[in-house]
Amino acid sequence: MKRKIITLILLGLFLVSFSACGKKADTVNIKVTHENKVVKLGFPGNSSVLGGISGIAQEKKYFEEELAKVGYKIEYVAFPAAGPAVNQALAGNKIDFAIYADFPGVVLKSKGIDVDLLGITEDKIHSRVVVKNDSKIMSIKELRGKKIGFTKGTYMQKFLLQLLADNGLSDKDVQLINITTNGESALVGGNIDALVQTDTQALTLISTKKVAKEIENTRTHAGWSAQSVFVGSHSYVKDNPQVPVAIDKALIRAKKYFTSNTEDSYKILTKSGLNLDSVKEMYKSEAPDFKLFTINTSSESIKRLNDTQKFMIDQKLITGKFGTSKWADNSYYEKAIK
Repeated sequence: MKRKIITLILLGLFLVSFSACGKKADTVNIKVTHENKVVKLGFPGNSSVLGGISGIAQEKKYFEEELAKVGYKIEYVAFPAAGPAVNQALAGNKIDFAIYADFPGVVLKSKGIDVDLLGITEDKIHSRVVVKNDSKIMSIKELRGKKIGFTKGTYMQKFLLQLLADNGLSDKDVQLINITTNGESALVGGNIDALVQTDTQALTLISTKKVAKEIENTRTHAGWSAQSVFVGSHSYVKDNPQVPVAIDKALIRAKKYFTSNTEDSYKILTKSGLNLDSVKEMYKSEAPDFKLFTINTSSESIKRLNDTQKFMIDQKLITGKFGTSKWADNSYYEKAIK
């Protein structure tokens, strides 16, 4: 009887020990897997906070959740020097994906860098021209001979050149100053007379800091707004096809959340530094269906990308021409909605 009891005790201890070892091994394997599969998502910005539905997907952890399902985790990489810096990182394989304006995306593709257009996160992103609050400048025509700050290689450059031409001016009638950072300091300090910025940047100066006023914006010109593109390194996408699908799934969830929880979404987007009124101003005209969050690349998006490419070639901003429709790949989006 004693021998049976001892045997049962030893068997129980063996089973407990075996189970513990198995759990420990599983934990180690999971940790190694996650450490080896990091997705780097780049975007323009001074903080690690994304905008639009990408910002919702980030805040609600949709990116993390969808990527975890396929064995990846995400790292957000912000670039204060905007689109050109994102392009440099993509070209140098420092990041795997990017969400940014179409202008630098077209520039990168025109240079022969092998990136895939995986979707359009917003088909309307706007820009504004601002001057100091105490400036007497009230219109674009009054900028003749003045210094205008902008970031070269961004959609603000396209907007500025279009504005000048629309007002009977050319780049020779003004002084164009390339500013990658510290645009606010240049404007407030009087080193430039006007500044072309994204909606978010301009509204920060106008509504939050109250140091500038607007004299023009893309909303008053049909078709002049840019698009926000989701692109990825072709080699990375080819080797990791489940990743863009997971990112698209996260964006689709974010769009649904934005549409059904609009007020809370507005509050989430204030984390970019804007006050609530400014965020509402950015998106109120798109309510209640928010069709600007297309995610897939539509035929209309392709047409606008073609127009953007033509403008760049005409202005000698790029020399390499490519087929925009062949650049776009909706297959990952189509898998995401299944």
